[in-house]
Amino acid sequence: MSLRGYTRVLIAGAAMVLGLTGMTAAAAAAPAAQQAAPTVAARTVYYSATGYSSQADQAAQIWNSRVPNLRLVRGGNATIRISATNGGGSRAYPCGLGCGTIYIDNRDVAAGNDALRIVAHEIGHALGLPDNYNGVCSQLMSGGSAGTSCRNPYPNATESNRVNQLFAGRAQLAPLSETRVYAG
Repeated sequence: MSLRGYTRVLIAGAAMVLGLTGMTAAAAAAPAAQQAAPTVAARTVYYSATGYSSQADQAAQIWNSRVPNLRLVRGGNATIRISATNGGGSRAYPCGLGCGTIYIDNRDVAAGNDALRIVAHEIGHALGLPDNYNGVCSQLMSGGSAGTSCRNPYPNATESNRVNQLFAGRAQLAPLSETRVYAG
């Protein structure tokens, strides 16, 4: 007999002994079953930033506020590494869930793209999200296709939920072997 089944039998027996005939065993067992529900601890992912450091810290705060199953922390044995570069476009080289090497191109920022949006977007790749390049500013993973006027560094609910599922281990992750470039 399962733990849930055993709990229901015990509660039903207690209800009969105490004269709680109006309460069904299933209704009485519900609070016990809710207490026994497993919780998922947030997975800690460490990052380092030798370039765009303050934007990396802000982006980590954004992701932490939107994804309960994830905790981005600066330091430790960093699996997400962020640095600046000149040329080649801002890009991420994902190496697995919560792992990636990220380059933020100074030329992208000089061209008017928001540095915080770029950093948050590239971190999104290391967290398992693909580009969609649909030009919609409210979608972080639309990247540079939203234009230089787009300043939104926040993942939308769909993007946040997807990362939350991935870090809870409830979703399959497609291989992330390709280079992701912040471009329109």
